[in-house]
Order: sequence, then structure tokens, then C-alpha cells
Amino acid sequence: MKIRTVLMALAATSMLSGAAFAAGANAHDTNHPSSREEMSAKCSTLESQYDSMIEGKLNAPKADKAEGLHAQGVNACQSNNSDIGVLKLERAVRDLGAKPAA
Repeated sequence: MKIRTVLMALAATSMLSGAAFAAGANAHDTNHPSSREEMSAKCSTLESQYDSMIEGKLNAPKADKAEGLHAQGVNACQSNNSDIGVLKLERAVRDLGAKPAA
């Protein structure tokens, strides 16, 4: 009788933890674009935003740093590392004093 109770408790715990794990995985996925097309679009949007801003900010205090981040971001985006590229491009735009559009 005790073995049956232990097995039932183990089965119930297993089902509950599986459901909790699945719910946690789905919540994480909603925060990040799921496809390469979405990330590629973000790269393009951020590159355009940076290009339109840099013209008037070449003498800005962080312009050199932003230029380096921009180059790294573009390279990452072109190398199928769009997630890293987006982060670098967002930082470059912030260094120029704007909020990233994507």
C-alpha cells in the first residue's frame, strides 16, 4: 500500500513539473524573435537608423565606440549571428544618444 502511494505521488509530481517546465519555456520564447527573418529585419532597421544618425554625430564623444560597435554588428548580422548583431547595433545607436527603433 505504501509503495502504491509513493508511486502515485511520484507520478503526480512528474506531471506537474513537466507542465511547469513547458510553461516556463513558452514565456521565454515570447520575449525574443523566433525566426531568422525577424532578426534580419531588426538588423536592417537598426543599420538604417544608425546610418541616418551618424552623419550629424561624427564629433560626438562616443562616436568612435559607436562606429566600432556598428561594424561588429553588421559583421555579425551578415554572418548569421543576428542576435549578437542586433545587440551590438542597439548599443551603437544608444551611444549616439537615441533609443533603438527595433
